[in-house]
Amino acid sequence: MGLIVILTLLFMIFISTPIALTLAIAGGVGLFVLSPDLLITLPQKMFQGLNSFTLLCIPLFIFAGSIMANGGIARRIINIFNVFVGQFPGGLGIVSVISTMFFSGVSGSSSANTVAIGSVTLPEMKRNGYPVDFSTVLLLSAGATSTLIPPSIDLIIMGVVANISIGGLFAAGFLPGALNALVLCILCYYFAKKLNIAKAPKVTFQKKIQVFKDGILALIMPLIILGGILGGVFTPTEASAIAVVYGFIVSFFIYKEIKLKNFPNILLHTCKLSGQVLILLSATGILSFVLTYDQIPQKIANFIITYAPNWIIFVLFVNILFLLLGMIMDGLPAIIILLPILVPVGVSLGMEPIHIAILIEANIAIGMITPPVGMCLFVGCSLSNIPLESVMKQLIPFLICLLATLLIISYFPYITMLIPHLLGYA
Repeated sequence: MGLIVILTLLFMIFISTPIALTLAIAGGVGLFVLSPDLLITLPQKMFQGLNSFTLLCIPLFIFAGSIMANGGIARRIINIFNVFVGQFPGGLGIVSVISTMFFSGVSGSSSANTVAIGSVTLPEMKRNGYPVDFSTVLLLSAGATSTLIPPSIDLIIMGVVANISIGGLFAAGFLPGALNALVLCILCYYFAKKLNIAKAPKVTFQKKIQVFKDGILALIMPLIILGGILGGVFTPTEASAIAVVYGFIVSFFIYKEIKLKNFPNILLHTCKLSGQVLILLSATGILSFVLTYDQIPQKIANFIITYAPNWIIFVLFVNILFLLLGMIMDGLPAIIILLPILVPVGVSLGMEPIHIAILIEANIAIGMITPPVGMCLFVGCSLSNIPLESVMKQLIPFLICLLATLLIISYFPYITMLIPHLLGYA
């Protein structure tokens, strides 16, 4: 049965079937092989895949991010960083990286970050002499790696499917995410020097104060949300609702850049993006039942333990596995299917569950910019209106540097676990 399910999965992926439908069909085939009578339980298994209160925060965080992108909050975040950092070599590119990471602290979505920040910074970078292929690669790399910055939707799903503290995952994502951001900023500085890109004019102190005052409410929003979660004031689900209310009040009543007529489009965007995630989780509920029934996870775990006698080899296997998967499929189904299998194996070899999840998420981030199916790769190219082939050469040094940070995150767990240990999550 397990072989039939795997072959069905591979065939459906090969003929480019949507991934949610692929998982549902493979799970349905598995149920039929076990017993045709089990097909009657298919709707029940789909519902079980969504039967978690924590998953409610996914559409709410997406809704909050949409409000921020349309209500002037994202633009003000960019303006604040621009007046303080923009005067350095490569300053505007560095602003794009920092703003993307900061905006991730509310939207929770890599594609939303890329669109929200890129729609503002890409035209400015082009106007200031940045090559369009370099600007695109920088933006999509920042958007992808920002998935490590809480409240990442991937981290929320990891917490649900592998029974790991979501607060602990949020705390663990900060330093790895900051490491990726630092590497991208260094690359931006280096290429700005190499390409002799002119620095932005200096900004007066009065102008800096003015921009900071205008955007202070935008800066406070992520601090309230993450501070509340990590401080134990409210749960991630409650935080998502607070993000929506705060974003609406600031955008509608204070900045007045969002109107009631804008809300149908914002809600439609939220429903589309939420539907893509939730239907995937629902379809995975069928496949998870089938694989568990036939003890496929235990068989895979035994195989890994046999050929990975210690955590160092185990991490190497995991990195290779997810880097390969990232080239052919979206990271979310890989997380849902494999994380519950890999976490117990890693723990048996002496690893922390939070560290395993974060190093897998670092792999997922790189998968978002690797062809042929990297989500952020396509989003970035569509924003800058250039073909995928045009960015491939420029993408290589970014991939090499991000792979180097992946190895650091993988084999130096102290980086990941420092904040969770300080906050008592591990």
